[in-house]
Parts: sequence; C-alpha cells; structure tokens
Amino acid sequence: MCRGFFAVLWIGVSILIAGAGADADAGAGAETGADAGVGADADADAGAGADALLYKTTVVGWRPVTAASSTVVRDLDLALRPRARPADILQVTPGLFVIQHAGGGKANQYFLRGFDADHGTDVALFVDGVPVNLVSHAHGQGYADLHWLIPEIVDRVEVYKGPYFAALGNFATAGAVNVVTRGADDDHSASIGAGSFRTFRTLLTASPKDDGWRALVAAEVYASDGPFKAPEGLERYNLFAKWTRDLLPRAQVSLALTSYAGGWNSSGQIPLREVAAGRLDPFGSVDPTEGGASQRHSLVAQIAARPNSASEFALTAYLALYKLALYSNFTFFSRDAVNGDMIEQSDSRTEVGMKTSYKFARRAGDIFFQTTFGVEMRHDALENSLYNARARERLTSVVDAQIKETSLAAYVQEEISWAHWLRTVFGLRSDLFVFDVADMLEDRATTGTKTSGVRHAGFASPKASVIVSPLDALDIFLNFGMGFHSNDARGVVRGTTAASPLTRAIGYEIGVRTRLLDRLDLAGAFFVLDLDSETVWVGDEGTTEARGATRRLGGEVEMRLKILPWLVVDADATLTNATYTSNAGNGNAVALAPTFMLSAGISARHRTGIYGRLGLVHIADRPATEDQFFTAQGFSRVDLTLGYRHKRFDVNVAVQNFFNASWREAQFGNVSRLATETSAANCPVGTRAVSEAGSFRGCEDLHFTPGAPFSIQATATLFF
Repeated sequence: MCRGFFAVLWIGVSILIAGAGADADAGAGAETGADAGVGADADADAGAGADALLYKTTVVGWRPVTAASSTVVRDLDLALRPRARPADILQVTPGLFVIQHAGGGKANQYFLRGFDADHGTDVALFVDGVPVNLVSHAHGQGYADLHWLIPEIVDRVEVYKGPYFAALGNFATAGAVNVVTRGADDDHSASIGAGSFRTFRTLLTASPKDDGWRALVAAEVYASDGPFKAPEGLERYNLFAKWTRDLLPRAQVSLALTSYAGGWNSSGQIPLREVAAGRLDPFGSVDPTEGGASQRHSLVAQIAARPNSASEFALTAYLALYKLALYSNFTFFSRDAVNGDMIEQSDSRTEVGMKTSYKFARRAGDIFFQTTFGVEMRHDALENSLYNARARERLTSVVDAQIKETSLAAYVQEEISWAHWLRTVFGLRSDLFVFDVADMLEDRATTGTKTSGVRHAGFASPKASVIVSPLDALDIFLNFGMGFHSNDARGVVRGTTAASPLTRAIGYEIGVRTRLLDRLDLAGAFFVLDLDSETVWVGDEGTTEARGATRRLGGEVEMRLKILPWLVVDADATLTNATYTSNAGNGNAVALAPTFMLSAGISARHRTGIYGRLGLVHIADRPATEDQFFTAQGFSRVDLTLGYRHKRFDVNVAVQNFFNASWREAQFGNVSRLATETSAANCPVGTRAVSEAGSFRGCEDLHFTPGAPFSIQATATLFF
C-alpha cells in the first residue's frame, strides 16, 4: 500500500513567561507546600553530579491544585516508560490506561475513572491547550487521535480528573489531560531505532537560534508490520517545529509547525468462537482489507504577557486541517451475505478556534484573591460520510452530511486564600453550541425523517472546591462540579440523542494529598459521577449511540516513594462500580466499563547515566454486555526499559510484555456472522443466536484485538 508524506504546516504561538506562575501564586498566598513529587526530586538529585546538564527538570509546587487526583507529571516518568505509540505518553497519568485496536493509525481508546471512553467521548485531551477531541466525528463523538504527537517533544503532562475545573468544558467529564510541549533546547540529536515485527523509527531534532528566536524542530518516520498474520503495514510521518521569542521583559510569543500523515492495514476485532474452535489464529483476521489513512495539519499561535507581578494574560488561536478514511468490518456478513459488511467512514474538516484568559491577584488584609476570566470559541466545518463497501471499494452511500458546529464559552473562577490552611475555589462556566446539518442525500427527504436543520443548545456549569491544609504537607479536598459532553450534530438535529444535545455530568469528590518525610507522596480520592446519558458502542453501525443515565462510584490511590535519590517506587490503583441508574430490561451493568486498574513500577535514574524502569499494568475482568452474559477478560502486563545516557549519546532498550502474556487489548460484545454460518445451529455454546424479522443475523459473541506478545525495540541517539 503506497503512502506518501503529506507536508503540512502548523504554526503556533506558545508563550512561556519566566516566573509567571510562581509570582502569581505567591501573590495570592497559594503556593506554600512541598515540591512536585518524588520524580522531580530524583531527577534533580541525579543531576547534582558531574553530569548535571544531562537532566533538566523544573520543580513545580503541588499545593495550588484544586483536586487530590490532579497533578503534573514531569520528564522522569515520561522518559522511563516504553512508548510504542504516541498516546502511550498519557499512561504516566495515574489511573489512565490507553489501548489500541483496528490498526496502529486509529485513535486509541481511553480508560479513566470507570469509563471506557471509546476514542475520547468523556476524556478531554489537549496539546499546549489546543483541543484534540473532534466533535461529530465520522467514527465516534470526541474522537481524539494523538498519532501526530512526537513523544520526545513532550515537556510535561497536566492531569485534571473530574468536572471540577472552570477552564475545561466539552468532553471533560471523567477528566482531562493537557500535554505541554518543550521549547528550545541546547542539543541537536539524531535517533534510530529498530525492533520486533519489522519496526523501524528514526527521529531528528535541532534547536537553531537566529535573531532572538529560539527553536525546536523535530522530524519522525515510523514503520511497523505488527504481530499480525496479515502485515499491518503501518507508516507514520511527523514534523514538528516551535519558535519562541521574547517580545518584552514580561511577554513571549512562540510559533510552531506540525504535520502528520499515516496509513495502515488492520486485522480488526475477531470472534472468540473461531479462535476457541482453533479455526482462526489469535493474530489472524476475518477481513484483512480493513485499515485506513489519516492526515492532520494545523497552525497554532499563542501569546502571553505579565502586565505586572500580580497578573497574566494568555491568548491562543489555532487552525487545523484533518482527513480520515477508515475501513471497518465489525459484523462480517450479518447484513450483507454476498458483499460483506465493510463500511468506510470518511471525515474531512477544517477547525478554527481561539481561547483567551486573564488572571490577576489582589489582597484585602490577610485574605488573598486570585480571579480568572476566560473566553473560548471553536468552529468545525466538516464533511462526514458513511459508505457500504467491499475490500475498500465503495458500494452504496449511507450518510453524506455537511456539518457546521460552533461553540462559544465564557468562564470565571475566584480562588480565595482565607488563611494559610484554608482555600476556596468557585467557578462558573457557560457554553453555547450551534449545530447546523445539511443532509446531501436527496432521497432522505422522502422518508419523513428530519435529517437537516439547525439547533442551538446551552449549558451552565458551576464548580466549587474547598481545600483545607491543617499541616504544611497535608491537603484535604472537597470538590463539586457540573460538566458535559456534546452529542453528534446529526443525532442532535434528528432528535434521536438524549433530551439535550449536551449530556450533563455531575461530580463529587473528597480526597487527600500529603508528603511524608520528604520521601513519600500519597494521594487518595473517593468520587461519584452521575452522567445523564451513557454513550455506548454499536458494532453494526460502527458508531456510538446514547443510552440511559449512569452512576460511577469509585476510589483512587496514588503513591510515590523515593527509596534513594535515584530510585523511585510508584503505584496507582482505581476501583470503580459503573451502573445504569434504571434497568432497561437487559441488565444495568455499563458494558466495558473498567472495574479495577493498577499501575505500579520501580524507576531508576543514576547520576552515572544508567536509567530504567520495570512496570506492571493490570486491568481486572469487566462486563462486556449490560446483562453480563459476556466478560471482557482482564490481564496483567510487565514492561521494561533499560538505558544509559551520556552527554553525547543515549542508548536504550524498551521491552513490552516482558513475560509474553496472552492478553486481549480491545474487546467488544456484538453480533457477527461468518460466511459459513447459515442458521442459529452454527452458534456454539457460550454465544447467543440473533434473528431479526425471522431472518438469522448471526451470533452474539465476544470480539477482540489481541494484545502484542513479547516485543523489543532498541534505540540509539547521538547529541551534537
């Protein structure tokens, strides 16, 4: 499959103001706690020796956060974990797990706080504050593809869990993650890597300086066939550039450029019944013509200024061009016994947006105030289509829609430090959406179904937090917040989604965060999240639909222990119970909602240059259908990273699935029919025969994408 490199531009203006956050927080009396955590300390200590310039980490305070489960992850955790996929960088987030299915170029699925958030419906993702989730996407609402992100350009990952933050709107129900990219560096580098499954990767970075501009430029080429019998043929090309310049002593501007193109084949989700019978290899496929191609090009401009030591202003503007052609066959021959059930989902869009905020601090006696105002705007103009296909050849058109979706938002937040031991945060956010859909299939007009039109919807989201700090190293959090995710514009106009085009979420949290003996960081939280309408997967259509209201009750624990200045142990666990608040007659379990997730590991970064991590990921069994007839099997996986870094070079080896465990990465309970299955008698024990209007449609079964076996990748980097 031939694929070219689509050259693309993304220019961004990204401002970093020296000391901005520290001055403002000091002015507001907020930052009084210990430093960011074990990882930062370990890195700083590691750099205290002769090779101090090897590792550069900014120590940030964690006292100002407004939720026990929110934090900032710095470069130590990022560098020490395997990153076979760009989105793996998100797995430094405590309680967040990322999986891949249907080929290495399709957006990942995200597990967080009892959500299998599909491709991003209830987890908001940002890069440098620019939203990644795509509204009214051809494959799923909130589709968040991060394959255009180069892991080495990431400086830190900011984590926000729950709907408690006024600056976060659409999709930030379970939480949000903001990936912040690096600015200029002192080094140029060239990396080359190779590994299992004919995997190859090369990366070039440079930091030119010219006439006051400081730059970081990176270019990546990646290819892999994966572990599948039908080679995946994944190819990925990335370009990133970011320029930064001081405008005034208190202001900076930066410009960035990114471009991405990728293509892949997919073995899809295969039926468990065929694997169990020995007729299909776990890494085989029913339809090897699945796969897709995608590209993304964007421009971003950001500027920030500090009018004085107690205020700051930020402005971001962005433009993104995006295309996707995705070929899937979830049901094989259930709907069309001759041509098969392959569908092509196509999405082509232009996205423009702007966000600005102004923050200022003031004092009244011993009480400190910090006020933030913000305004946001986003407009997506897209063409969205669905075709029945055979071996990637279009047969009939099912959906052909032109969509214009616009959102406006404004928010205000007031943080008050009443005393050194008491803070309150109150916020209010207001969002307005306009959905405009034009159905381009003329024959739809004769059905009497409304498929074109314009609809408006608004939502107000109050937020409130109380933070009590009885000790310098102990914070207790009480949080409340309302949030939402928008629904697909086509369903909104047709009136087939939930009562509101915006699905409401209400969250509550109580938690603690502490540091003991300057070595041990602990955090724990108990949370409740009510969602007005659950978004569930519909395999027959290759999309999602809205169902009933749900409630999630859960708890999280995080631990970071610095055993030695260069040796750190971490563990994060999340336990969640997700149920429908009313039984629709087929059970009240939320299908595929994770119940228990554990991530743990030991990380080392010695001043001699040796570094590494041994990590464990565990996900427990979870219901695959609402009546729990099918179970999505849990798994445990161990990963290993080992390397050595010198001033002039770095060599490392990354091993995923060190013990070669057999595991299922993505799992779905849905109906499918093979070409050899002609009646209910063909459905084996453990499956369910399904008929419609007297005709046999197939067997309801568990379908899965196998997790990769033992794989190893070695990388060598030269700095110059």
